Amino acid sequence: MNFNPNLLLSAMADELAEIDSTIGKLQQLSFHLSLENNYYNEENEMTESELKWRLERTYIGLSLLMEHLSLNNLLSKFQAGFTIFEGKLEEVAVAPYLGDFYSQAQIYLRQYLHALSALLGENLLNQDLVQKKSTLEGILLNTPKIIFDRGIEPQNEAQVRKSVYDLLIHVFPDTVRETSIIQNTKTYKPDIGVKSLSTAIEYKFADSSDEVKTAVGGLYEDMRGYSGSKDWTQFYAVIYMTEHFFTQQQIMAEFKHTSADENWKPLLVIGKGSRTKRSAS
Repeated sequence: MNFNPNLLLSAMADELAEIDSTIGKLQQLSFHLSLENNYYNEENEMTESELKWRLERTYIGLSLLMEHLSLNNLLSKFQAGFTIFEGKLEEVAVAPYLGDFYSQAQIYLRQYLHALSALLGENLLNQDLVQKKSTLEGILLNTPKIIFDRGIEPQNEAQVRKSVYDLLIHVFPDTVRETSIIQNTKTYKPDIGVKSLSTAIEYKFADSSDEVKTAVGGLYEDMRGYSGSKDWTQFYAVIYMTEHFFTQQQIMAEFKHTSADENWKPLLVIGKGSRTKRSAS
């Protein structure tokens, strides 16, 4: 049986990217945890278990890789260093200012992944790009916490996207607002763009289930308008809901059913806020 170390290395890089998504889910759940809310508490426990076994799987994979490459000294150091995480692999910390969740164990594993990637001649730039995109997605998922930390109860999407932009500009200095995508008959302007990641972000604000449906319908129009852009190749659609009108799974199923563009990813987040009610005349 032929053993391809680069395939195993690639699989571990993918696993670390999946860990980013798991941590992002924990971060989103944390905003709704309470002693009375059993649904979110149970889902949080399941997600912590997922984080634990993903980290364990990455650890085993990297150990096998070092053993196959006869890097015995490095393997011993790697395994000894990992013991500090025993019994607390599901724990996450919060990054200062950003408010993002992160895992010390994941950072430890990624350091060794990068070293092995360099040794095997893998593309580190691509791995860094994947990590930066995961950081961006984590910030977008953290939108409700960003709003909460600023003491805002938004009344429209402009207030939401401004708060996120004000944070993103410190993490990705090339973040821009309302960048132009010029088509034959119309110029489209995504709410936020991160140039170095070729990623544009569209925000929607929904204070009712009908507004969510309207927002999703508007996204399909955006897809047509943004398609073919050479500068922007990946898109996030963040729908900020003031209540639990729909689930992420429902919107993902909707995207799949309607054959939405694969380079678009919807993110449903739930936070405080409401539209200003018009007074009766």
